[in-house]
Amino acid sequence: MRRAISLLLAFVFMVSACSVAEPGETTTVSSSQTTETTAEATTTTTTAEPTPEPTKAPEPIKFNPHIRSEILSKEYAKDEYWEAFYNCVDAIREGRDTFECKNKKAYEFATDEIIFGALYPAACAMVVGNGFKDGVGKLKYKMDKDKFLEREKNFEKEIERMLNESVRSDYTDFEKIMGIFEFVENNFEYDYSDIDGNTIEEFGTYACLMTKKGICTEFAASYAYLLLQVGVDALEVSEFSKLYHAWTYVVCEGKGYYVDSTWGTTDFGDRNLLLTYFMQNDEERINDGCDVEESYLALVNWFKPDYDRTRYRVKDDRFKPLHEYAIYKGMDTEKKILKYQPYDDVLELYYGG
Repeated sequence: MRRAISLLLAFVFMVSACSVAEPGETTTVSSSQTTETTAEATTTTTTAEPTPEPTKAPEPIKFNPHIRSEILSKEYAKDEYWEAFYNCVDAIREGRDTFECKNKKAYEFATDEIIFGALYPAACAMVVGNGFKDGVGKLKYKMDKDKFLEREKNFEKEIERMLNESVRSDYTDFEKIMGIFEFVENNFEYDYSDIDGNTIEEFGTYACLMTKKGICTEFAASYAYLLLQVGVDALEVSEFSKLYHAWTYVVCEGKGYYVDSTWGTTDFGDRNLLLTYFMQNDEERINDGCDVEESYLALVNWFKPDYDRTRYRVKDDRFKPLHEYAIYKGMDTEKKILKYQPYDDVLELYYGG
């Protein structure tokens, strides 16, 4: 009898425990009971985590035959001049003797030896204009055409090699300016051998890019050319009134800066890369002994000597911390940080904007 009453009370307790609690009351459910109920009432569906797609590697950098300086465009070169130049370059790369251009002025721009030297070094002094008539420019090759084409293709391959070793196609403008600067400083050698009587194979932008040797004007023009190849506007700056020197004007985030790849070469000291002459302004160039007031953008000055030079003066001092004998220690392109060591400690400079 007592056993029956005990079983009845146990049954009543279980029923009341599973009933809905009145307001203000707490319902207690055992974990084992919850597990059973969930198992009976719920069907669990397992969804596999999506496999993340592998990060796509940036495209390799290809030789760009159609480089352009927006500074030169602003000061002198019309769109029809650039069109003629690109037609001329395409013709030369194919070994043709003629190219289309709208007028004589465009033809003269496209075949100017100074334009070739700065924007298409492989053709400088090896291909010249040979007349213009009825919208057609003529070309003359000053060496065997087959040999020239082989020379030209080797030049393109070397430019591609240097660019792909120094920068990536997804780099920002600053990263390209820094990456190519590091490459030039570590691989090019200052060579002040007598240039009198030398051929274009031994002197000029082409020779500097191919042999990795040259003087200040060649360094400045070669560094500018490599930057133009990857879409960064850059031009040689010349100053022959006081110091007789040349360096490079670069545009980064809409602002101009000076980079002196000649004085930055590790060839002048130990193998540490000094940033003293990287992204300088007017004041710092003057302190280095350069006559900034008399300096000029050589390519612009050739076509328009009365251009307003004050437009290209550099006042920004954002990168001044790098110029106190700081050694380059690397670049974090994810965090947009340049690492440098002025003395004992490695410091960081955010360059992301």
